[in-house]
Parts: sequence; structure tokens; C-alpha cells
Amino acid sequence: MKRGFTLLEMMIVLGLVSIAAAIVVPTLSAVHERALSAKCKTNLHQLAVACQGYAMREGYLPWGSISPQDHDRGYWQNETYELIFPRENPALHGAESWKEYSSFCWDFIKKTGEMGWRCGEMFGGINADSLFSCPKCDSKSDNWDGNHITGYNYNVCYLGYVENDSSKRFYPTAWSEIKNPASVVVFGDGGYAGGPNKFMRAPIQDKEYDKSSASLRKAGTQAFRHGWGTWRHCNMAFLDGHVEEFHQPYKSGGAKGWVDKQTYSAFISSGNGIYGPRGFGIADDYTE
Repeated sequence: MKRGFTLLEMMIVLGLVSIAAAIVVPTLSAVHERALSAKCKTNLHQLAVACQGYAMREGYLPWGSISPQDHDRGYWQNETYELIFPRENPALHGAESWKEYSSFCWDFIKKTGEMGWRCGEMFGGINADSLFSCPKCDSKSDNWDGNHITGYNYNVCYLGYVENDSSKRFYPTAWSEIKNPASVVVFGDGGYAGGPNKFMRAPIQDKEYDKSSASLRKAGTQAFRHGWGTWRHCNMAFLDGHVEEFHQPYKSGGAKGWVDKQTYSAFISSGNGIYGPRGFGIADDYTE
């Protein structure tokens, strides 16, 4: 006659299973988390390589965004009627005038009346849905004008430029101005209190570069969405293509801490140097 398990034996087995689960589950979670961060780094590397190729080919960094209703005015040399930048000719983008576009951003573009979005010009029209999606970005908020959520943002405070931003400059940065691409961030995990954002900013107003109190800070922060505890970090790509983890958050103005603790959003530096002011790669953690 077979004997069943005693209550003591069952409790011992359950105890051993619980101990094993307590050891294995966190390990599996850590492996999964590291895999997601690794995928994110691969995406950012590809974005940086595409951006560098565009900049070397066209002579300047891609636009952060263009305001189509305004871009047909003021971008021609009055005496010769030639475009200041050849790529600003709307015919090169499949349009007779910029007004044919409802939106034109660094990652996605859309013509008026079109359904859906197309990839931005620096990607050559490739299908980049997976490339643009951070695996840890699960926000459903509107990223920009109702288009696809990517989770990544682009350095527009010093590189890409958003048209109509209150600044002393009017165009993206020329590639020839970049002194050390390995020292200038270009893309990263984007996040703010309201959700993901497309436009990266620096923490401090640079009065020698920008006349607006708002255009280089307050929004466009990074999301420290990967990892946990001391390993919580955001991934950032540099203009040479390499990617680094950033663990220390900073507030607007340069103090340590979170801009928004709910979303773990913050700046990656106490100053503006890593974003590329003036020297574009020369060490310069500029503060007022």
C-alpha cells in the first residue's frame, strides 16, 4: 500500500519551492531588464549612425521640426533667389511648397490629408517602426501632433533646432562645427511629466547662445526608465554612434534630483556642456 506525503513533508517541499522561486525569479527579471536596455542601446546606436550619415552628406544636422506654414517665407537669399540650404527646396521632399506638409519632424513627416506617417528624411523612407520604439516606453500619451510613440528624443537645443523656438540661431548646426562627435549627445530616452517627448533640452539657459528663458530648459528631459535602484538609468547616444548609461539625475538649473519623480525624468548633466554648446564637443559644463 502506497503511503501519501505527510503534512510535514508537504511543508518542506513547498518551502524549498518558495526558496527556489525567490532565487530564480529576480534573476530572470534582471536578465529580462538588461535585455530590454541592450535593445534600446542598439536602437539608439542606429539612430546616431543614421543622423551622422545625414549630417556628413548634407553638411548640417537634421531639423528638429519645421513649421510648414511658415517655412516658405524667409529662407531665400533675396538677391539671388537661391535657397540658403539646398535641402530646403520642397521639391526634394516631394512637394511644390512646404504648405503641403502638416508636420515635418526629425523622425516622422506627414503631408496634409495623408493617413498615417512616413519616416523622416534622414532615414531615407525606410520602415523604422521597431527602430523608433524603446522597448521600455509604454506610455500612450500623444508624443507629437498625434503621431507614433517612440520614446526617444533628439538634441534640438544645440543641434537640430525647432523652428520658431525663441533663439538667436535659425538653422540646425553645421557638421563642420562639431569638434568631437564622441562628446556630444544626440539621441536618448525621452520623458517628461506629461509623457514622452521628441525634443531634448539642456538644464541651464545659455544667454550667450539663446535669448529665451524657456527654450533650453523646463521641458525635453530624459526618462530614466531602465533598471531599478542604483542601476536605474537612461540610455544616451552620442554623435559618433556610441551609447552610454546615465544614472545621476539633475534638475533644471543643475541641482541633483528629479524633475519629475513620477516618471523618473531629469537632465543628464548639471550643465550644458555634454549637449554641445559653442565648442560642440570641447569640455564645457557651462553655467551662468
